[in-house]
Formats: sequence, structure tokens, C-alpha cells
Amino acid sequence: MHRLFCTAVGLHVLALCPLTAQQPQSWKVRGDTTGAPAGCSASAGIAAMNLFVDAMRNADSAGLTRAVARRFSFNIGKFTPADTFVVAKTIPELLRFARTRARQHERLTIQAVTFNGWRGQGLGLGPIYFLRTADDLGDGPRVGIGKGVYLCGQGIGRLGLAPRPKLARGQRMRADQAYPVP
Repeated sequence: MHRLFCTAVGLHVLALCPLTAQQPQSWKVRGDTTGAPAGCSASAGIAAMNLFVDAMRNADSAGLTRAVARRFSFNIGKFTPADTFVVAKTIPELLRFARTRARQHERLTIQAVTFNGWRGQGLGLGPIYFLRTADDLGDGPRVGIGKGVYLCGQGIGRLGLAPRPKLARGQRMRADQAYPVP
């Protein structure tokens, strides 16, 4: 009887877990998501990006492990002179960065991702427009840009993030490259 009760409680908790992870899509998807290999979809890439951002904010090792491919590369540039350039190619390196940034209440907020179509098992991501906030980055959000690749059935294979370049006075981006402003 005890085993049956534990099984029933476990199944009930398991059934509720997906509800806590589901979030409404809050960022824009642009570009080409057609031509996915069999068994692959852009929605899996979107889910991996959402999972990655949430796992980074919470320094969640299990979430980071699910979000990235077995072999991955992550880097983020300096957003202030005191900031550090970081490269992570293992889960322990990525988790160490996430824990350090969590102490500063870091938050990455994706604004838009342009998909660049499938090349083999990889879905090109970029540009990725995002906002970065943290206690040690100053007032207001820092605007960022990035690129990467989602690997079918594996997770994020590459993700590079950096500050958005400042445009010279009078300079404009092409309409298809325009990014949201904070």
C-alpha cells in the first residue's frame, strides 16, 4: 500500500512539473525556420534558448545541462570596463559563471532572435537581440547582440553574446537588421 501511495504522489508531482516550466513566448522570432531535418523543429531551438536563459538566471545545473549540447561553446563579452570576458566549454565552467552572475542578480532578457535556416543538424541563430541587467553593470539595461547555433536534438551548440555596437551619428541599420531599442 505504501508503494502504491508513493507512486501515485510521484506521478502527481511529475504531471505538475511541465506546468511550472511553460512560459508564454515573450520575444520575437524572425527569419527562416524551414527545412528542418526529420525529427527537428525550430520550436525545440526556441525552447532551448528559453531554458538556457532561465537556467543561467537561477544557476540551475540541470537546466543548463538540458539546454546545451554535449559539446558546446559559450562566450560573453565585456559590457563595462570592470566586466570580464568569459568563455565556457564545460558545464562546470558555465555553472561557475552562472553562480557568479546570480550573486549580482543578473538577468538576460531576449528581445528577438533571427533564425538563419537549417544547415545539416544546425539551426543558425543570429542576430540575437537581448538586454542584460545586473547589480554591477550600472543603472538600466545594457543592450546586447549575439549569435549561435541550435543542434537538433542536442541543445545549444554555440552561443556568443556581446554589447551592441554604438552607431555613429546619422548612421542607420538596414531595415532587415534593425533591432529593438530598450
